Amino acid sequence: MERKHFAKMRTRRALAAGWILVIAAAMLGGCAKQARHPAEKVYLHRMVDGESLADVAEDYYGDPERAQSIEEFNGIAGEPVKPGMVVRVPMTATDVERLMTREKAKIPYDKGLALAQKASYVDAVQSFQEAIAIDPEFADAVYNLGVTLGMLKSYERAREPLERAAEMRPKNADYVFAFGNCLFHLGDYAKAIGAFEKVMALDPSNTKALYSLAVSYEKQGRKDDARSAWERYLALDSTSAWAAEARKRLEALK
Repeated sequence: MERKHFAKMRTRRALAAGWILVIAAAMLGGCAKQARHPAEKVYLHRMVDGESLADVAEDYYGDPERAQSIEEFNGIAGEPVKPGMVVRVPMTATDVERLMTREKAKIPYDKGLALAQKASYVDAVQSFQEAIAIDPEFADAVYNLGVTLGMLKSYERAREPLERAAEMRPKNADYVFAFGNCLFHLGDYAKAIGAFEKVMALDPSNTKALYSLAVSYEKQGRKDDARSAWERYLALDSTSAWAAEARKRLEALK
């Protein structure tokens, strides 16, 4: 028994939920001057439950790494954000243009998510491709295209978008895992190991990646590494059905 996973579809919030209004940066006086880059507009965003500044940066800029600049602009570096809190999001003309492009791409993207949730994978693939055609940098669309192709067991076609998604978001454990999982199904165990090891570096408690890593080590004949991985797995999960299988595999390696 092998643990087969494809990461869940990432659903994207509608910006309207937290999008309050837009004001000219010049009206903020000294506040706007705190930004590293000149802002032509500032969006006021109300945080919702479960939302992080990385989510906000992804939605407005298409880049979660810019969460730090939002922190700095608001003078809240290192402080927790709570639902209902309003943060200012400085936007250049380029940022606004990109945001408008993303909102256009979101229409076929949301359609793709709905189709995938109904297991209409072929039609979902087409919708995700339409979203990517509008916004090639839409990482969630690229990722979900790859995941959906995986659902169709079209792993060769899934490889390129999943690899690209992992390159676009190298710190996203789900993206990297999905790419590794695709490589595993293609029998490219050496590269799959690299992806699963990266996931473990990002998230040391990720049991699905650790299970997949242990199996991949076995496929490569790396028995010592496999034993170590199974022991690590059982230290994290000792009660599930997967743990029972892990014990069997570990015992077989002794």
